[in-house]
Amino acid sequence: MTDPATSAQVLTVGMTYRDLVITGMQTMPRLGEESYATALHETWGGIGNMTRVCRALGMSTALATAIGDDDASDHLLRDMATIGVDTSLTARHRHWQLPVTVAMSLPEDRAMVTVEEPPPTGITTHLNRAQFLADAIIVDMRDPAMEWLTSARSRGSKVYASRGFDPSGAWGQEALADSDTCDMWMLNDMEACAFTGEADAIAAARSLTSHVPIVVVTRGARGMVGIDLVTGEQADVAAFPVAPSTTTGAGDSALAAFVYASHINGLTLAQRLTMTAFITATILERPGGAADPPDLAELVTLSENNPDPRIRSMHEVLSATQHT
Repeated sequence: MTDPATSAQVLTVGMTYRDLVITGMQTMPRLGEESYATALHETWGGIGNMTRVCRALGMSTALATAIGDDDASDHLLRDMATIGVDTSLTARHRHWQLPVTVAMSLPEDRAMVTVEEPPPTGITTHLNRAQFLADAIIVDMRDPAMEWLTSARSRGSKVYASRGFDPSGAWGQEALADSDTCDMWMLNDMEACAFTGEADAIAAARSLTSHVPIVVVTRGARGMVGIDLVTGEQADVAAFPVAPSTTTGAGDSALAAFVYASHINGLTLAQRLTMTAFITATILERPGGAADPPDLAELVTLSENNPDPRIRSMHEVLSATQHT
């Protein structure tokens, strides 16, 4: 393919949500109770989180999502244009509107309620006819793929899968990501154990590598584990201590950070996971969380002269990346 209409380091593909995030809650109200929070943030969730984090980290980023003819859809396009995201691969659907998620963020986790109607012709159908090049593609595997994805991989794109919670509760084989459509899969420990029947994250990750060659399982405050069959590496990385302002978007932020770390030449799997953990912890501490991720300059400053040796080691990598 010559002269693609869109070319980017990262193409993010999936559903975007209008997120209303309530922060500062200490407990979840029971039926009939009223609880108080300290702040309300409005932002773009789902694939929007990953798009924003990739762009903040300095990667050229394109977004392929579904939008409607509502005001929120137009607002999304304006916001993405403001931060320099290419939305030329985004498809508009008449008489449809962006789904909305209300997220209640507590110190240890979050709960969400979503109002969603699938777009009339799906999220990715139009990509079968699109011309684009991308070094990396982050894709929500819940949307049936994938003529376009197979074609993109044949052109050299590496595919990072977001496919976690199974709302059907079946956790069946048909819901698994696989090596025919992706190169790497990130999911949390509850999801990984539910899909495999294993009791711990490492065993679950090892089991899932029979489907996808690189698997990362996040474990919240206990860090993350990863297995890379391509290099033969296995890593178990502790999380950085953090007092989160919001946990909403934590998984999305981690995947975007891992894609960024994977674009840095010479890093081991353990170093890529450490970079991911550091960036994610920094995002969680910010008042807006994934709605306002740090850029590279901020990460360089935060990692400089830090007493944690793991963060100091990341400072050299970030500084070098900032000037490339």
